[in-house]
Amino acid sequence: MKLRLLFMMLLATRIAFAGSVIPKVESERAESGHFSLTTKSALVYAPEARGVAMYLLEYLPFKQILSSSKAMPGDLLLGINPRMAAEQYRLTIDRHNIRIVGGSYGGLFNGVQTLLQMLPPEVYGKRARLPLEVACCDILDAPAYNYRGFMLDVARTWIPADRVKRYIDLLAYHKFNKLHFHLTDDEGWRIELKSHPEFATIGGFRGGDSPVHPRYAKFDEKWGGYYTQEQLRDIVAYAAARNIEVIPEIDMPGHSKALGAIHPDILCNYTPDTSTTNGLDIRNVWCAAKPSNYALIEDIIRELSTIFTSEYIHIGGDEVSMSQWRKCPDCQRLKEEKGLKNEAQIEDYFIAEVTNILAKYGKKPAVWNEGIEGGLLPKTTRVYGWQSIKKCREATNAGYPTIVMPGQYFYMDMKQSPYEEGHNWAAIFDAKQTLSFDLAKQGMSQSEIAKVAGIEASFFSEIYIANNPESNDYLDYMLFPRLCSVAEIAWCGERKRSWEEFYKVLTTNHYDRMCNMGIAFRLQTPRVEYADGTLSATVDDGSTLYYKDERTGRTSRYTKPLTCSDSRHIVFRSQYGTAHSRWAGSNEYHKMLTPPVVVTTSMPVSQRSPLENVAKYTNATARTTRAAHKGDWIEYRFTKPLSCQEIIAQTGHIHLRRNLLLSGYVEVSYDGKCFERTAELVDGGAVLRPTKPLHALRIVATDRSDA
Repeated sequence: MKLRLLFMMLLATRIAFAGSVIPKVESERAESGHFSLTTKSALVYAPEARGVAMYLLEYLPFKQILSSSKAMPGDLLLGINPRMAAEQYRLTIDRHNIRIVGGSYGGLFNGVQTLLQMLPPEVYGKRARLPLEVACCDILDAPAYNYRGFMLDVARTWIPADRVKRYIDLLAYHKFNKLHFHLTDDEGWRIELKSHPEFATIGGFRGGDSPVHPRYAKFDEKWGGYYTQEQLRDIVAYAAARNIEVIPEIDMPGHSKALGAIHPDILCNYTPDTSTTNGLDIRNVWCAAKPSNYALIEDIIRELSTIFTSEYIHIGGDEVSMSQWRKCPDCQRLKEEKGLKNEAQIEDYFIAEVTNILAKYGKKPAVWNEGIEGGLLPKTTRVYGWQSIKKCREATNAGYPTIVMPGQYFYMDMKQSPYEEGHNWAAIFDAKQTLSFDLAKQGMSQSEIAKVAGIEASFFSEIYIANNPESNDYLDYMLFPRLCSVAEIAWCGERKRSWEEFYKVLTTNHYDRMCNMGIAFRLQTPRVEYADGTLSATVDDGSTLYYKDERTGRTSRYTKPLTCSDSRHIVFRSQYGTAHSRWAGSNEYHKMLTPPVVVTTSMPVSQRSPLENVAKYTNATARTTRAAHKGDWIEYRFTKPLSCQEIIAQTGHIHLRRNLLLSGYVEVSYDGKCFERTAELVDGGAVLRPTKPLHALRIVATDRSDA
């Protein structure tokens, strides 16, 4: 009797129920018992389901594969019922069979993803061994939104085709169905064009001897890449097999510095003043008045139309520096001839011309929310509301199908806590904050919600470039589990789980799945407390804690509270399989000093962003009105000698390798008069650990910097 009980307990641990699936299924009815998938089971598929069957074979080692509409006891059957909604599916598991029926290929594929999550997590490592048991149930499920997307920026940081496919797989596991492919920007052009091969062969690389400015990192190294048309077609087909549509983006008329560097004819007809940028032409906007530009855009769209099967091509329309059009005599003449009131209407004219070209090749435009501000685009235009929920509401009320993706919740390049890497201009948020997003609570009426076409998350990669872009780890850490929350919102809509319910499923079931998917995901930060000489740390997700003494660099497993007189040097991190948290310490460790300081510089300073911004320790930055020259300096003089554990000296954003001084050194003064060189700048910054009180610190440029 004891042996039998033990066997049943072991068996129970192998069976996952539909309630553990992310995203949550719409309706489920649990049945008693389980189905055993054995070496004698056959994979039986209707002819139109063959693609899904071939996909499933990558994860389950069936020895028998049959094209039929009938299954024998013990078999798994895949079928399509066109009377169901396109992405709807029914998954029925009884003691005799597994049956998955979808309203289309996509619906059937969604059902397969639910089944995979109900199997042992090893299935994602393609290490599943038969027999396998799965709980009996009846599931009827469908998405709340037909568009469930993710935007991947490969323009700022080159991501090779095989790694793009990896992220397509990860999206498919979570029932995303759109990949918004950000292929061009100021930093790169990633698409091979047969008619203009130089766009990719030159524009796909920057740094070194490339005419494309390196901007963020790897300044002395020529690096990058581009996709051949064959690779792009392969990516499109690979994604389609996983129920994902690839939507290409060519960002214009702004965000085109890379193309302008190799094809300056697209830029406006005036000589720019480069005296403040050390000779660098930083213009990035297509001239709206040149007929040759529209002929060039037609070349681009004609070739894209043969590569991408999506009915949409995203044409950008965001953050256009209209001052370039104001300086252009040709654009001013265009404005007068067309009766345009201002430069904003010049953008309307430009986008309308591009829309006409798209229509010629059977494509529709998609734009960022700024692109519709003139109101001239057809209502078939898809709008991506990135700036705010207010902009999303404006787009829906104007009658445009709108993708909701405000940066405060869906920009995955944002920090996840104050002490982690990432941007912070939109917000600092983690998976919990993302899951809290609710259209109604954001102020949308039911009529506005009805016009929402879908939900999208995004990752812009200008930070990624400085964080070992050859590895998946940083991108994985920024995306997961936040993308799991996005999947829950996009699939479930108003029926999404509470954070407490979701977090339980995430930690109890989905952590193991993500480990087997090979995702280096983020764990929540350990809670660290220091009191009465005792330092302790806790986590609630089943992960293992480690601590490190930063004075020695030694790392040990944490098993009990530590006795120490000074907590400022001890940090903790948790690990779980492929995942880890950030290092975290006590309040004393993270305490930031704000000593009174006087900041001076040899460079002219913007009146709008004065040096007082730095002295006040606000989020605002101080800006100079020109790029740095050799010998330029910035000095920080403390009104009282400063004692501290660490100083980060950075001329630019700490989180973004875009710096005022790129090459140089840091010197410090312990008496307020004499300075000694202490550290060399790396990516525009240095970390100092002074051993005695400082009176002043100075950062000195040893070469000129680009804008």
